[in-house]
Amino acid sequence: YNQFNPAYYSLGSALNQSVTNPMAGKGGSINLLNAGTATIARSQLLSPYPEFSSVTINSNPTGKAMYHALYFKAQRRFSQGMTLLASYTWSQAKDNLFGATGNTFNSAPTGPQNVYDLNAEYALSASNAPHKLSLSGTYELPFGKNKGKLMSAAIGGWSINITGMLQSGYPLSVTQPNNNSVIGTNHQRPNATGLSPAVDASFEKRIDGWLNPSAFALAPQYTFGNLSRTFGMRGPGTANFDLSVFKTFSVTEKIKTQFRAESLNVTNTPQFNGPNTTFTSSSFGLITSQANYPRLIQIGLRIFL
Repeated sequence: YNQFNPAYYSLGSALNQSVTNPMAGKGGSINLLNAGTATIARSQLLSPYPEFSSVTINSNPTGKAMYHALYFKAQRRFSQGMTLLASYTWSQAKDNLFGATGNTFNSAPTGPQNVYDLNAEYALSASNAPHKLSLSGTYELPFGKNKGKLMSAAIGGWSINITGMLQSGYPLSVTQPNNNSVIGTNHQRPNATGLSPAVDASFEKRIDGWLNPSAFALAPQYTFGNLSRTFGMRGPGTANFDLSVFKTFSVTEKIKTQFRAESLNVTNTPQFNGPNTTFTSSSFGLITSQANYPRLIQIGLRIFL
């Protein structure tokens, strides 16, 4: 609501010139913008609501989204001390908006590049992960079974549990320093040069250069970059497994105790945040932070009354 019509972009640097302020001395109780000054920037007068510094609307019903998915599930119901569950989702999500920053893996702008062309914002959703595999299982270890009451109490009652998730990375959004703030735009995207943004290197080397800078070029002021809002290049995926071992035993007839040993991220696999996606930044394309914790081990005792 603060971006003026692209038809005025041809004025170029004249948009920054000071002109007579028709609102001078007419502020009254509303306290119009710059009502006490004789001049005002021409760009402000060309905005849809020149009397205000900015106008924001919440819950604007101009967005659109589409989601398609295939979902598969395989399950072994509890039998002979074992239960297993695996689910796989193959999906695609598209939308034309950034209501908020994408996620911790994809830093994204909070508004469109051109509010007069929201169709140009329609692209893969910032949260689109086309492949996701979730796993879980529990197995009651057979130790101590049919070995007598004393032996069963000593070495029996153990169970092992595992959960895991493998998921694709999220689409990336590349922006450049916003040279169009004078016309009220939220951000500006660069132009695509036609070269591939992918870097042909091992994962370890790509951490220091996830994106190919030659795939992008700065869009001049008063223009919109032709790069799509998100594109097929994705950040690092997710691979996480948690493991726990339980032993349940009776203290008395009415009191049971459960010993729990749990390991989060049992494989100690690092999960990385997405790369810096601000073109011309000195750290553009670099991955500089880890998203998860290293392996955590916790031990506890639970009493059932």
